[in-house]
Amino acid sequence: MNKFYIQIALFLLSIFAYANNETLATEPAPEENTTPESKDRYATSEEIYEQNKHLLCTNPEETINAGKLMNEAVKHLEYHAKCKNGFELCGNVFINNTLYYKKKRQNHTDILKVNFKICPSNQYNDIINMLWDPNGPNFFNRGTAKIDRVYNPNLVIMQQRYKKSCMFRQKYFYALATKAQISEDTTIIVMTSANINDHNPSDKEYKNTIIESANLFKTEIDSEDDIRKGKLKKVFVNIAGYLIQKKGWYIDITYLESIDGYTSIIPRWLNGNPSTGLFSHVYLPPP
Repeated sequence: MNKFYIQIALFLLSIFAYANNETLATEPAPEENTTPESKDRYATSEEIYEQNKHLLCTNPEETINAGKLMNEAVKHLEYHAKCKNGFELCGNVFINNTLYYKKKRQNHTDILKVNFKICPSNQYNDIINMLWDPNGPNFFNRGTAKIDRVYNPNLVIMQQRYKKSCMFRQKYFYALATKAQISEDTTIIVMTSANINDHNPSDKEYKNTIIESANLFKTEIDSEDDIRKGKLKKVFVNIAGYLIQKKGWYIDITYLESIDGYTSIIPRWLNGNPSTGLFSHVYLPPP
């Protein structure tokens, strides 16, 4: 079986397992303590903020500008996540009706999109916490993540290091990330790279081709020695994130991604034309 499908199946199953554990934790066992407990609880944004409060930005102007930029990023992600124009259905996996889409813009910037559904919907807040937690499982950006700066509990700068490859230099990015509650049943988590000086010696110029105002946001990060020495290859996030919607008995999740120098959701057939027979249907049996 294609390794990609196994990976996404494990990611989805990790969400299902978490939801099941949470449900079981709230069901009292006979003649036992009925206090709900869970071994798989993820921190809330407020708890993560408290853990990283020593990284709080002390520049009020930067904090304001970061908020303005990420408000715009939220609108961009919501638009592209809901938009159908220009997106081509590239394939699906018969596990929670997972659908893959691709859109090629005129400036040669690809936008990739995955939509899937999970249940039950009463795990909505728990799944949001899991996706926001840098230590939570994340198939779409596998590797390690950490917070380098905080502006408020729902606005940070993150560093993502992708899983190491034996053939190529390890890749990484810095990006602003925010979590926004759009309505009672809709939340957006979005990241975008900006003009962040991380002291990488590469002379390549990076531009955000989707959220152009991100190019005007300037700040500096005290990065690690391996980045300063050019041992890691920098990639640039035009936009990436989740649209999470609670719809009746299930949760509808759309993951969107446009990253210069990396892609995490590109099966072998994604560049193909579905009409030529490269359109793949793969059934993943339950565990």
